[in-house]
Amino acid sequence: MEYVKKIHELPLKQIPEPYKRNLQLVYTPQFDEGCQDFTLLISTLYPIDGQTDYHDHPVDEIIVICSGYGELIVEGESYPIEKGCVLYAPAGVKHQCKNYSSETMQMVCFYIPALPTADKIKGDIEIKK
Repeated sequence: MEYVKKIHELPLKQIPEPYKRNLQLVYTPQFDEGCQDFTLLISTLYPIDGQTDYHDHPVDEIIVICSGYGELIVEGESYPIEKGCVLYAPAGVKHQCKNYSSETMQMVCFYIPALPTADKIKGDIEIKK
């Protein structure tokens, strides 16, 4: 089990336009022995118009905004977000984050329980290496 990982050393998956963001898988049970109940992912939205797609997950997601500002859309409702905000997207609830700032929006995403599709993200990252 790796107890310390450096984000800048993790491989990333680039998501092309129109979404323009990067994903970095940090911890997940599929690849980290000893990690059982959660997935940790870093999502970095490009400046000005980076965004996620409008999506949901089969598990709960907690997102910490570490930089940037923009908008969270949950089930059609809009909420302003900025550095220091914590977001909650329950399982099955559609949501989207948009970055309006001139810097990247770095989001630390916790999935509880673990995201069952994390192996797909990791596979895509390894193919791009």
